[in-house]
Amino acid sequence: MELIHSRLLSNGTKWHLSCLSVLYLSQGLSAGFLLALTTYLATKGASLVDISLLLSITMLPWTLKIFFGPIIDSLTLKRFGRRRFWIISSQIIMILVLLPLIFIEVTAVSTLLIAIFTVHNLFVATCDIATDALAADSLKESDLAKANGYMWGSKIIGRGSGMLISSSLLFAYGFNVSIVFLICCMILAFIFPFVSSELDHKEGAEEHKQYRNVLGIRFLLSEISQGLLNKTAIAAAVFMLFSNIAVGIFDVTYNKFYLEVIGMTGEDIGSIRPIGMWLGGLIGFSVGLISFYLGKRFLLVGFIVSQLLLFIFLSTFTTETSYQIGSLAIIGLDITEAGMKVVIFAILMALCTTQTSATNFGIFMGFSNLSIVIGNSIAPLLVEHLSYDSTYVFAGLSLIPCIVLAFYLTKAKN
Repeated sequence: MELIHSRLLSNGTKWHLSCLSVLYLSQGLSAGFLLALTTYLATKGASLVDISLLLSITMLPWTLKIFFGPIIDSLTLKRFGRRRFWIISSQIIMILVLLPLIFIEVTAVSTLLIAIFTVHNLFVATCDIATDALAADSLKESDLAKANGYMWGSKIIGRGSGMLISSSLLFAYGFNVSIVFLICCMILAFIFPFVSSELDHKEGAEEHKQYRNVLGIRFLLSEISQGLLNKTAIAAAVFMLFSNIAVGIFDVTYNKFYLEVIGMTGEDIGSIRPIGMWLGGLIGFSVGLISFYLGKRFLLVGFIVSQLLLFIFLSTFTTETSYQIGSLAIIGLDITEAGMKVVIFAILMALCTTQTSATNFGIFMGFSNLSIVIGNSIAPLLVEHLSYDSTYVFAGLSLIPCIVLAFYLTKAKN
């Protein structure tokens, strides 16, 4: 009995936070692999349009989280736990989908590659929203900043580690060995939720006595409308819609920009960008403590403004720009992106009602991921019709609405 209690997923135990962190870490590894793959393919001759198609199409399932939430909130199997059923089943499928890639040598963007990673991301996104909902269900509002620091810090560190190791394997041994590495990591992450148990509620909360494992459509819609049809939630949705356009543009363009303008190699890029992700992850771990002293407003606005200025700085780079300065820009952008996400996600989780947290948070994240897809999609057009420097100025200016809305959101939740 004591062993089972130590493995509960919904009462804030160390096991609970560790399991959430490992799940986010594995999602980060998958994202890091895809980033490493774009760098590898860019060195093989992939164009901006090729990379844009790969990133934007495989990202589409993440925008559909808006529709996953109601399904995850309304359907489950009691014996597995309300969220654990979706986490385990999604992990199994997202591993199985990757298995055919072990036998395929990839050196260019293809329809098959895009299709497999799109289906894979469909179930990574499902697992992600179920994990988000488990966190929102089970953590007190006062603990959300710290918990988000652990969870998103783990995801960002996983993304950096995934990119570094995958990049090394891709350039040294090719695609097949690197995909085996990713599959093995996901199998290891699967162990945590599989050997865990789950409560259906936050311990000690009276209202959870009324919780159901299957929610009716009318009840579901009522809960969603109560949680989202207010000024703060609408402001948060608009914030998320603008928050990642710049990141989406950067993810498509930075490989070609650094290869052609700065003169870096693919191996250089694959080893430098993870540094920024790791530092961003460390900042994520400490944001809960820092926000206690400095406040969410100071941190959120500070991270966004810093990211905007870094994009303007990036727009000044030429063939004369040094390797070191170019490296600092990549690292700085990843640090500021990580910091902004950790703070805003804590605010968003606090806006979610526990009964429909998967749906509510899924809607916010759907807008966030749609923002990335928009950036991915317009990046080749911006570079073609403007230039790299004007493209990065545009990316920086796209963050201005987020600065304005950050003041309102932190006023509402501080």
